[in-house]
Formats: sequence, structure tokens, C-alpha cells
Amino acid sequence: MTGRPRSFFLAGLMQGARTGAHLSDQSYRDRLSRLILEREPGAVVHDPGVLMREWIGEHEQAIRAAHTALADTPEVRRTTLDPAVALLTATFHRLTVLAGESDVCVAWLPDHEPSMGTAAEMLSAHRAGATVVAVTGMRQNLAVLSCSDVIVPDLPAFARWLGEPAETGGA
Repeated sequence: MTGRPRSFFLAGLMQGARTGAHLSDQSYRDRLSRLILEREPGAVVHDPGVLMREWIGEHEQAIRAAHTALADTPEVRRTTLDPAVALLTATFHRLTVLAGESDVCVAWLPDHEPSMGTAAEMLSAHRAGATVVAVTGMRQNLAVLSCSDVIVPDLPAFARWLGEPAETGGA
């Protein structure tokens, strides 16, 4: 590979269908990052979990409290969002833009669990012309199918894809 190092955006399940602050296991982010950096030592890996802590971590308690309060709010309007939630939603938009600015968007969607946030990141990346690789068994999910350049079932298959020459559709 010549030129600048490739950038990878780690899209993937965070909240999924869970309510409130209940998040899915996030250990996949470290595994994906390590695998990418083993194959491409100069790669830039954008991890939304890390970025959110860097960008808005100092507001975590306020965000959690305001986000929790939404469960008891019968009607939500963007114009009246608590400032902490508005910061969270602005960060989500910032992340979806970054997904589109990256060379590769890796979408981790295990156990056939959809993620609306991941779908938005995949769509942003797809529309921007980035390569979208979904690591999932959801080969018939319309969002996954429509936005992915490659759908692989698991981490070993993703590792194989990373090792493929670009002219065969791989890394």
C-alpha cells in the first residue's frame, strides 16, 4: 500500500434494542482494533466509544440523567431537548459524518441484533463512497444488504477479508 494510511470506523452495536444505559458488550471494539492494526500497522482506527469519552466524557453524568428522564417523557421534541441530550445527539451526528469520512466502515452486528445507530453510520459511509464491511449473520436485513460492500459472518472471516488484495474486493 502506498500513500496515507487507511482509516477505519468501528460502527457497531452499542445500545441496540436495550433501554436506557444498558449497553451490549463492547469488547469487540478492542478485538477489531487489534486485528486491523496487526494487518495494517499504520491504520487510523476511529472507535466511537473512545471518541465519545474524549469528546463528551466530562458530561457523562448529566447525559445519563437526562437520557434516563426520556423514558418518562411522553413526547420528545428536538427543540426542547435537555442540553445534555442535545450534546449527545450532536455527537451522534458527528460520528456518522466521521463514518463517511473514513476509508472503511466496519459494522459489527452480532446475534442478528439490529442497531439503528450502526445503520445510520453504514448509510453515511456508503453514501460517501467508503467501503462498508458488515460482520454479521444478517445477510437478508435490507439495511445491511443495501449499505454493505462485503458481509462476513464473523471475526475470522473479517481477518481473511483484511488480508485480501484490494483488486479482489478485500483490503
